[in-house]
Amino acid sequence: MSRKLGMLFSIGICLMAGFSLPVQAGYLLEEQPHLRDSILVVSDLFNIGRSQIVAGRENEVSIYDEGELVATIAGFAGNVTALAAGDLTGDFRPEIVIGTDNYSYYVYQSVRGAWRQISEQRYLWSPVVDLKIADITGNGWGDVVVRTERGEAFIYLSWGGGLDLFWRSQPNANVKYVCVGDLDGVGGAEVIFTYHSGYVGVLGWVDGQLELLGQNYPWGTIDSVFLVKAVPDELPELAVVTGQNIFYAWKYTGDNLVTVRHFPVDLDGHIIKYLPQLGIVNMSGRSGITTYALGSGALNKVASLALFNVQDLVVFDDTFLVQETDGSCYLLHQVDPDEIELLINNRTVTESLGIKLHNGRLYLDLDGLASLLGLIQFGSKRIFLISGLNYMVIDPGEGVLTWRDTVVPLAENVLAEDSRFYLPISLLSVFGYETEYDYEANRLVINRSWGWWW
Repeated sequence: MSRKLGMLFSIGICLMAGFSLPVQAGYLLEEQPHLRDSILVVSDLFNIGRSQIVAGRENEVSIYDEGELVATIAGFAGNVTALAAGDLTGDFRPEIVIGTDNYSYYVYQSVRGAWRQISEQRYLWSPVVDLKIADITGNGWGDVVVRTERGEAFIYLSWGGGLDLFWRSQPNANVKYVCVGDLDGVGGAEVIFTYHSGYVGVLGWVDGQLELLGQNYPWGTIDSVFLVKAVPDELPELAVVTGQNIFYAWKYTGDNLVTVRHFPVDLDGHIIKYLPQLGIVNMSGRSGITTYALGSGALNKVASLALFNVQDLVVFDDTFLVQETDGSCYLLHQVDPDEIELLINNRTVTESLGIKLHNGRLYLDLDGLASLLGLIQFGSKRIFLISGLNYMVIDPGEGVLTWRDTVVPLAENVLAEDSRFYLPISLLSVFGYETEYDYEANRLVINRSWGWWW
């Protein structure tokens, strides 16, 4: 499917170090305008071996399969504030749980191709901000963990085809995070809940009851909590990063949850999570995305990427959805720039054209590009581009373009490297060219669309 190349980025090969990639491979982010300002969850809803994207925005939930809208859920009260998907009925097909700002959550199931509400509305006295689904009891049916804006947490267990409230946090406890996962390896997920003030508790299913299996009081406020596997075949560790920049990790050894790591860290991001494909991921508006491997006494830096203002990375089959703080959403594609097929004005280009990836953006060698576009280009500091009797001047030092005494600031500057100039793909529109990229065919198409300066 062809997409406009208005916002085109690339990420270095080190992002997915666990993948086998060609040396020159990189990544492009394809804008997903239909997912903008959405709450996202990914799941194989139809048990067909590939994931669908569930997107909640305002008072509607949309389901996309291979980029196409295949279903819509509406009719619930309020706007979507949280989403989760998981098997609540033991039929190996996920249900969708929708949390809203109407102080409620709803459960929907696919019934003969239509999504229908199968559980009564649950009223929680505050907007729902987080939902988790996991099999806590080990009976094969998923259970629901809810956190509200007021800082309350609730656990609903699946019994007899319904969801029954089985546990709630103490009043005024101010629960900041909840997460779920099998910490002890005996089946059934444990529920981890933290208070903003610096408390971590672990609940587990024991002899038909939810019991407090462990608790700790790290130094500082809780800034993040997640499960991480240091060794693939071993039990996960429960990790916490505090406001004092201290990393804690606990792990089950025998019947006890014991401290296995405790060391200072230097993380400037406020969004930290663990993804098996990448390791520990720190997302920062100042330093971009940094990935780490878990060491015995430190977090070992693996990669640092110039992607700023990233709010979340969502695993989507063998790639990622990238959500930014302004609501934008992108799909990450693996691309080898040396294998890109280039078409200019419907003609396949056989001449060599240098392509460079720099700070997450795609650049084209200006010398080669000017020749292909029929322009005369010269200049070692200021760039003169001539077409017939008209000319345009690009001043990289000032970050501006001048045409007939009109000065226009450049949204992206020209790159000077290896004694050559490289033009960012976004500036082709200034020259009157449209660009499209076909991700399936790995094809870049450049066509002249208008000629205000010719």
